[in-house]
Amino acid sequence: MTKQTRKKAKNRTKAVTRKPTPSKKKSVTKAAARKPAARRVRTGKPAALQPNVSEIKKSNSYNELEEQPRLLRETKTTTAALNLLEKAIKLIYQKELRKARAELRMLVDGYPAEQEILARARTYLQICDREEAAHKRPVIANDQLYALGVMEHNRGDYDRAIQYFRQHLDKNPSSDHIYYSLAASFAVKGDTAEAVRHLQKAVELNEENRIFAKNDSDFSSLHGRKEFSDLVGWWPPAGGG
Repeated sequence: MTKQTRKKAKNRTKAVTRKPTPSKKKSVTKAAARKPAARRVRTGKPAALQPNVSEIKKSNSYNELEEQPRLLRETKTTTAALNLLEKAIKLIYQKELRKARAELRMLVDGYPAEQEILARARTYLQICDREEAAHKRPVIANDQLYALGVMEHNRGDYDRAIQYFRQHLDKNPSSDHIYYSLAASFAVKGDTAEAVRHLQKAVELNEENRIFAKNDSDFSSLHGRKEFSDLVGWWPPAGGG
């Protein structure tokens, strides 16, 4: 082999053994390969139903209504059922209990496949029952309150009698006979200050209460007290008898 031929062969060997430089295209490809794929965030609810559920959540004020129905699956009727539920909740907060009950009954009867939503609807029905029961509690008339107060006074339960008389007085603040009855209960109970205060109000509203109190044994504990004597004109008999 000639000198020139050996030189050419040596150059070819160097060219073959030289480490190739990676191209920009390959490095970009590797970088892209290292980039993680975007994760899908699972909310546990169909995306199309989220606006309705969020609206319901904003309207909640009852503790029982804080938790929203967990939708494990979506059907063709899910959106309509949620709309009925939302409407019923708003009616409850507006104290429209009858209308809310009608919407909830429509939901329960018309969408039997929506078990998660129906479970929440039944909770709202219980709330309607509880609220309506509270509004239907019988209201005791004023005459009944007075009669109950007199009955408790005669039984010796003066604290209970005072409660009934005060309930009556809250509705009729100008009833002189109620002030008189309160004075009598406080007098027998031994509360002189309250007895005189209420008796004075009874006399201001009706002068005849002076005469009644003067001869009423319920006020015997006040006999000899100046404030009572000045109010009704009662003085102990001469000689202290």
